[in-house]
Amino acid sequence: MYKSVQKFPSGYKYLNTSTPNIRREDYRLLTGGGNFVDDLQLNNSCVGYVVRSPYSHADIERIDIEYASAMPGVQLVLIAAHLQAEGVGGLPCASDLTNQDGTSMFKPDRPILAADRVRYVGEPVAFVVADNLHIAMEAADAIEIDYSELDAASNTSKAIHSSTPIWNEAPDNVSFHTSSGDDSNVTEALNDAAHVVSIEVHHPRMAITPIEPRAAIAQYDSATQQYTLNVQTQGVHMVRRVLAQDVLKIPLENLRVITQDVGGSFGMKIFTYPEYALVLIASEKIGKPVKWTATRAESFVSDSHGRARIDFAQLGLDENGRFTALQIEATADLGAYLSYVGPSVAAVYPYSVIGHTYNIPLIQYRCRGVFTNAPPVDAYRGAGKPETVCTLEQLIDKAAIELAYDRTELRRKNFVRPEQLPYSMPNGHVIDSGEFETILDLALEQSQWSKFSERRHESFKQGRLRGIGLGMYMHSTGGSPTEVCEVQLRDDGSILVLTGTQSGGQSHFTTLAAIAANVLQIDHSRVSVLQGDTDALSTGGGTGGSSLVAISGNTVQRAARRMLDNARETVSHLLEVSQTDIEYQAGTFYLPGTDYRVSLEQIATRMGEMPQDYPGCIGNAEFEGVNTTHPCGAYVAELECDPATGAIEILQLVGVDDIGRILYPAIVDGQLHGSWAQSVGTSLMESVQFDEQESGQILTGSLMDYQLPRAADIPFLKLEKFETLCKTNPMGVKGVGEVASLGAPGAIQNAVSNMLSEDRYVALDGPATPLRIWKAINKTLD
Repeated sequence: MYKSVQKFPSGYKYLNTSTPNIRREDYRLLTGGGNFVDDLQLNNSCVGYVVRSPYSHADIERIDIEYASAMPGVQLVLIAAHLQAEGVGGLPCASDLTNQDGTSMFKPDRPILAADRVRYVGEPVAFVVADNLHIAMEAADAIEIDYSELDAASNTSKAIHSSTPIWNEAPDNVSFHTSSGDDSNVTEALNDAAHVVSIEVHHPRMAITPIEPRAAIAQYDSATQQYTLNVQTQGVHMVRRVLAQDVLKIPLENLRVITQDVGGSFGMKIFTYPEYALVLIASEKIGKPVKWTATRAESFVSDSHGRARIDFAQLGLDENGRFTALQIEATADLGAYLSYVGPSVAAVYPYSVIGHTYNIPLIQYRCRGVFTNAPPVDAYRGAGKPETVCTLEQLIDKAAIELAYDRTELRRKNFVRPEQLPYSMPNGHVIDSGEFETILDLALEQSQWSKFSERRHESFKQGRLRGIGLGMYMHSTGGSPTEVCEVQLRDDGSILVLTGTQSGGQSHFTTLAAIAANVLQIDHSRVSVLQGDTDALSTGGGTGGSSLVAISGNTVQRAARRMLDNARETVSHLLEVSQTDIEYQAGTFYLPGTDYRVSLEQIATRMGEMPQDYPGCIGNAEFEGVNTTHPCGAYVAELECDPATGAIEILQLVGVDDIGRILYPAIVDGQLHGSWAQSVGTSLMESVQFDEQESGQILTGSLMDYQLPRAADIPFLKLEKFETLCKTNPMGVKGVGEVASLGAPGAIQNAVSNMLSEDRYVALDGPATPLRIWKAINKTLD
């Protein structure tokens, strides 16, 4: 069901009737036509295998590769000493944070191969290249490495109190301790508040598990000194920049990075990993292509992880239940190394949504980033914002229970009102649109909230527990504003769109082609999209932050209009008429009142008649405007539990989302389905576990140990849209890719608490597994 409460912005025509109602990508992908990295077979290529640390914390005393290097079929064995001798750099961290005391954060580079010490299980220590994988694995087993094991700290509490620092420069294992917001005034407001409610929320470390594991294949041309890397990314330009400038230290133009199809990413494939540098270096040394593909077990210890934060939050309320101040003190698990924007995910991005839909005059977010003996943590679908929204929603439910307010009415009392828009949040963000109370009412109506007590009574009669929970959200989207797009008329009369973004399953080909087709008034089938090649487009921002249409879509639209403007010059020359007299409709330029007309196809065939200095039928555009949008919504989750086992059944999941103008309902719902499913995993199932008492070994190192949600775990979703158009971009669109990741966890956690108790808030450490629920039930019974 779709509702609109505003007229569309002037000057923007709704997409024409040629808009596809199915994804253009689907037929090719579903019939085996995908082009994934592991599908690539280059002549005479070799296979790379990474030797990884079996210890979470140890000094490397000796590495002997002599026997392994001499084995038949082994082409190369690399260790850190080889890379150091050639000046190979480490992977940098782009975050640059300032501590509360004014000092700078500690941020060591991440080595491509460990030299003197390993800091987590799975850290790369050596790289073997051989004729095939079997030989490479045998050679890896033949490498002799002596380790001196050290005390390990796989969680933040142990790391902070550890006597063995992970980095000598950070004896307390703290990389940074930042503060954002109004420190003294928030403290004063909390001291003066009529009521202060507090909560501690554990957001577990999560393994990001896209369907396609990471892979890379590199080749080096010694004649041109040109490297080529095929790899999954969310944008080829950042990966090229880091590898060329920071790691290999070669001219940018000497490295070409190509990304074709990507089987899911969710933030994890944005960044550069050691294996990408290793295949490039190895290919140069042996003069052959080198390919590496991760196993699923490798992915658990070599991919960046997500979430991993503990929040202690306090909410101040006056005697009338109005929110006066909010403070969150977060402890973030960074892992052993700082991923590219990992510190910003922990310390900066959460602040952008800290108060979300509520009018909270004073807010503060403090974050302490802690090194642990675990894989690095970075962006995962929402990048630090889901944790913050979930914490506040749980805190509001707890406040309602403790102060005897209805959960919905306490929220209603504190919403930012429509008449307050545009609303300047204390964190500096401006909410331009949204009707939060209306969204709440729709969610309550769709979930039949008012009749829940009857359903609860029926469950009780059957010996089962039942709970219902609510979660509001507002996202602050925004990917890179460095996006560049190009739209060009090709020789065959078709249209090519070049974009710096990269699809990981989000329907870029369908969306961007249809946007260009709408401007050109032609069928979308005549438009193709090219992405993921640094040789095709020299720069681009990549995909992230739920911003494809807001950033790339608006930029493609402008580029298409410029292509038409430039094409008028061609038509003026071909028809020998003034550009100002020419009009355009449905793929054809014409002179009104005459039979002078020329189609795009005809222009393409006559390009040779144009002067040499003619710019061509090409339109280029860089992103302009505000790259942030504020989608919002209200979610309801209803659960039932067998108290004998703690096992949960999800009875209903309801979402009402305001994501601005909706271009393609099916694509929007696909994004919502995926992030809802991941939120179920976040709240009820997924958590990376380590042996925290002794070895620090990962205990959830396979899909036999790490539970992901399945189709049977997710009920039919009730999704409704309520459109208020974004006022900061011409299309009126807002982001959608991450919104359920923000809104759903709070609703599910609140439903768990409501299921366990009506008169107190039960905050379980995430995820709320059957064992944890069973223990909470029996503790209540005691």
